[in-house]
Amino acid sequence: MPGGAPVSPPATLGAEVERALRDELTAQTQAAADLQAFPVTAVMSGAGDSSRLSDMSTTGLIERPVSWVALAGFMGTGKSRIGWELSRALALHFVDTDKLITRVVGKSIPEVFAEEGEGYFRACEREVVGRVTRLDHAVISLGGGTFIHEENRRSLLERGPVVVLWATPETVYQRTKHSDRPLLSAPDPLARIRTLMDEREGVYRQGTIHVHSDGRPSEEIVAEVIERLWHWSDLHAPSDWTSRAAD
Repeated sequence: MPGGAPVSPPATLGAEVERALRDELTAQTQAAADLQAFPVTAVMSGAGDSSRLSDMSTTGLIERPVSWVALAGFMGTGKSRIGWELSRALALHFVDTDKLITRVVGKSIPEVFAEEGEGYFRACEREVVGRVTRLDHAVISLGGGTFIHEENRRSLLERGPVVVLWATPETVYQRTKHSDRPLLSAPDPLARIRTLMDEREGVYRQGTIHVHSDGRPSEEIVAEVIERLWHWSDLHAPSDWTSRAAD
């Protein structure tokens, strides 16, 4: 469950996150243009404001169920890979919040935990969530603990659909056992995974859509996510969450 005393982020953190986010999205747009993956317009429709992110496709009509979606779930459930592939399928930008934090702070996640403490990391995480929930035309991959914290969870669910990816503890262990994840620095990592997953399950269940990733190819998972986003959009989404035509 959430840990670490509340820590105020550095005064310059907001500006640094905004700059890093803009640089990342600009690079993605340029790469897409170079590869001719999508016909592309300017990355931002408002100078200096990453919340006014332009669509990556201007081919005319383009149907997609949503123009913003976040992926949550325990570590090792496939959020980064599925998020990236989902963003390609929907012609949207992609943001990995953990990678954004490491870029801004200049340290790996384990280094931040070890040197600054979990409270510092969670403060950075809150700042990043505040920024990415103001984006449009984006798929957001969240860190494993991001959705656990109530302030983040409320902001994300108010912004749009949150897809929670699930996997068994054994699958998570196999996918993460060679990593240096700080929450797995325990004598029995698999037991630690089971404990954390049990503790977090009730919170993850508050997500919008739930998809299992065990033993499935990524393209199959992406297809299911898109299908279920269409269903959700048809039933629940306000018109400004649905993008059926390019801006």
